[in-house]
Amino acid sequence: MGGVHSEQTDRQRRKAEHIAVVRELGDNAYASTWLEDVSLIPNCMPELAWDEVTLDTELCGIPLTSPIIINAMTGGAPESYEVNRRLALAARKHGLAMAVGSETSALHNPELAYTYEVVREVNPDGVVIANVGMGTSLAAAKQAVQLVQADLLQVHWNVAQELFMAEGDRDFRGAEDALGDVVAALDIPVIAKEVGQGISAEEALRFAQLGVQGIDVGGLGGTNFMAVEAHRRGWQLAASWQQWGLPTAASLCEVVATVGERVDVVASGGVRTAHDVAKSLALGAVAVGIAGEFLRRVADPDEDAALNAVEQYIAELHWSLKTLLVLTGCRNWRELRSRPAVLTGRLRDWLSARGFADFTLHLARRGRP
Repeated sequence: MGGVHSEQTDRQRRKAEHIAVVRELGDNAYASTWLEDVSLIPNCMPELAWDEVTLDTELCGIPLTSPIIINAMTGGAPESYEVNRRLALAARKHGLAMAVGSETSALHNPELAYTYEVVREVNPDGVVIANVGMGTSLAAAKQAVQLVQADLLQVHWNVAQELFMAEGDRDFRGAEDALGDVVAALDIPVIAKEVGQGISAEEALRFAQLGVQGIDVGGLGGTNFMAVEAHRRGWQLAASWQQWGLPTAASLCEVVATVGERVDVVASGGVRTAHDVAKSLALGAVAVGIAGEFLRRVADPDEDAALNAVEQYIAELHWSLKTLLVLTGCRNWRELRSRPAVLTGRLRDWLSARGFADFTLHLARRGRP
């Protein structure tokens, strides 16, 4: 029993440390999302009115009033409860879908279930996304879904984080078969998600063949969990490791070009601004996940100040997104995806080298008579 208790205590401490380190380190200063290499084409003659513009989208058949998802962050430690409660309040007020962090802690220690359950308790009618790790069994996945009465399930793939984590996994065999079992048996959509190193065309195809309904690219440019785990061990992560992975824009383009007609694609990894969101949706994403920006804003010890900071951020994003749609002459995201998007620089060169030059050309010429 002592060993089990020690393991549970270590897991709680790790969850608390993750929150503190993510807030301290911020996004990866050594890597870019490459979204700056994406340009939308302005429309100086928009035949529309502000009131016609809608931010509605749909993820795996579930209608959303906003493309912004409060993405998986935390749970499993007392500190996580307050973070999740505050974020759930913001999600309810602004109609955002919200994903909880990995539920492994609660599955091993039911006493921590409340740190996740609060999301559904605060937002009983909202869209809630459960979260488990790669290799999770079908039975455990069902428990995770039930715990938060989830509408969707994320299965996250974090091999790099595990390898840099002192107590992390070292054997990743069987995770693919486990995912197939979960997808086949669950009656809600399953999303395969990376946590910061991106998903390539090759692995996107494997995920699609397993039957996932969504892929969250989790690209390079946001929170770097290799750096988080290195920090926990007292290491200074080398710049070369800080740059390991697929930048978000490159990963997004590869996944959309390869399986975008078969699965819904979510852009995440350093997405911060309305321009990042709009560019991601123009490239083919149906929604975007934002995590670090929310976690830092919700950190103020004063609850009112924290909630005001989060709500102001969301309000600014929504206003700017509507403005960008008007400025591109689009009433909705479907129309934006028929407008040109020009890729340049490293992103264009990368996609050309990877055999996606036709995809780049198609984006640049969309909507031409």
